[in-house]
Amino acid sequence: MTDIEAAKQWRERFGYVGRAGVIVVYDGEGQSWVNELRNPEHWRPGCVAVDEAGNTWTAVAGDEQNGASMWMPNDANTWTAKKSMRTS
Repeated sequence: MTDIEAAKQWRERFGYVGRAGVIVVYDGEGQSWVNELRNPEHWRPGCVAVDEAGNTWTAVAGDEQNGASMWMPNDANTWTAKKSMRTS
């Protein structure tokens, strides 16, 4: 299952369809919903945030103990589409 599919299933299961924000996925499983992309230090590197349009960001750098350092868009077009979302 892809991260996008996992996020979609999580949204449907917990009633977050149409609520915007992102679902954070780790190791192929939805973990939580947040209303905007922020606080990479709360997530371990390798987590993927997925919005309802299927845009994705990966938590990078940092370490397991201190969390990631930033969210990096996985598609150059995502940055333009989500420029209002915080990245740190």
